[in-house]
Amino acid sequence: MNRSAGHRWWADAGRLAQLLTGALAGAAVFSLLRIPAAVLVGSVVGSAVANRVRTAEFRHPAVGRGVRTVALVVLGSVAGARLDTTTLHRIGALALPLACGIALLLALEAGLAALLIARYRIDPVTALLSCAPGGVSEIALTGRDLGARMGVVLAVHMTRVLAVVLVVLPVLVAWSGAR
Repeated sequence: MNRSAGHRWWADAGRLAQLLTGALAGAAVFSLLRIPAAVLVGSVVGSAVANRVRTAEFRHPAVGRGVRTVALVVLGSVAGARLDTTTLHRIGALALPLACGIALLLALEAGLAALLIARYRIDPVTALLSCAPGGVSEIALTGRDLGARMGVVLAVHMTRVLAVVLVVLPVLVAWSGAR
């Protein structure tokens, strides 16, 4: 490894440690405050705060591609660990309704993205990823690789998560009579 590649690796590792420390602190604080979706929302807020803390050593705005690749592998592993043969059989039995739901969701996504593009002049990649039905972490990693405006993508996704957790979920619980 040459000197500049070695320096870059240490800078990436330091940057990752900085962001992870912020994420852990945010998740811990939000959990102690008993905020819904505390780990997810707290880690995003905490790492965003840590992202604002700059030192001369950590000039780079993001970690390197290798770290993002490892993060995607970890996310894929977590998702894969939740799949078993029973789940796959259920998915197969529900193939038609799932396909219809996915088609409807993608049509809605395309419509919302078109609105963002036309009304707010947001570039198509950012608009599509902002409206994409996916997890915040997966969308963030994909958006970073595709060059989307991450502030817009994450703001829209976090608003969606907060709306579901703080508004929709309590309404559905109250409506169903569950406690």
